Amino acid sequence: MNSVLAVQLKRLGDLVLTTPALNLLRKLYPASEITLLIDLHSHALAPAIAGVDQIWVHRGPKSIWMNLLKAGFDLCLDFTGNDRSALVSLFSKAPRRIGFSFLARRPFRSLAYTRLVSSPVREKHTIEHYLDLVRSLANSDSGSDITLRLPDRVRQSVVLLSNEFSLPADYFVVHPGSARAEKYWMPDRWAEVIAYAWKRFKLPCIITGGKDPAELQHIDDILFKSGDGAAIFNLAGKLDLLEGAALIEGAAFFIGVDTVAAHFAAAFCRPSITLFGPTNPFHWRARHPRAIVLRAGFPGPIKHFDPRQKGAPMRELSTGEIIRAMEMLPR
Repeated sequence: MNSVLAVQLKRLGDLVLTTPALNLLRKLYPASEITLLIDLHSHALAPAIAGVDQIWVHRGPKSIWMNLLKAGFDLCLDFTGNDRSALVSLFSKAPRRIGFSFLARRPFRSLAYTRLVSSPVREKHTIEHYLDLVRSLANSDSGSDITLRLPDRVRQSVVLLSNEFSLPADYFVVHPGSARAEKYWMPDRWAEVIAYAWKRFKLPCIITGGKDPAELQHIDDILFKSGDGAAIFNLAGKLDLLEGAALIEGAAFFIGVDTVAAHFAAAFCRPSITLFGPTNPFHWRARHPRAIVLRAGFPGPIKHFDPRQKGAPMRELSTGEIIRAMEMLPR
């Protein structure tokens, strides 16, 4: 096996959760050249992906097709499963092109593959779903830990940021925003949680987030509700993706909604509390022992996870539940 193409054109969270499968792929083919194809929206994460030799970024309709035709891949694995990734798989011209069996529901897609692997996505944690594709190549008990490798330049950048914003050495991170507004928790409740952490643990809070106007407004609402009751450093919109990941890596603990930042906390095994509402933690939760999962409509940390579990609006998560979970976090 000389060259392998791995195709993951979904967004950031899925790319992070594909890293265990990429690690296993490297273990199976240590001498092969592995190319990872990702979407433009995920390119900021590329420097932190380990276990691959090169990363291609799909930037548009004419960006990769000639490269695919010329590359001469021996194996193509499609972790995405949509029309675009099916076309990529076909154009790779690899003798072995492997995708998921749900692709057979659409004849056009299924024709792009030489083999389809059964992995019922609704019945699997997302990590296990992606691992199934690689495990179809060989039986393996390889671990399912997320792996991210932060470049030295990112760590150096965080040192400069710490000096610029006079960041504390000890802190916890709150990431309240998301691309989906229905994941937002109430600003006044965030303010209460942040104030409690300051009073109880004397830990200042670093708020991280993206540049989306709705997310920034949500964070402004939290700051307004907080007043002067706690030490808060708002870095939302001021960091690139990997700088935010580095701050999470160094945090005493992390609290956030179900988004890529929670996956960063899982990658670095930070003590964490992740708040779920409409999305099901069965598929997306952190699975290390220092992670606490709370879900709207369910009392206390969830211990039993069910793929058919119904969610509830985020307003059904109380402040008291998060505070009790903070007291349970290992330190």
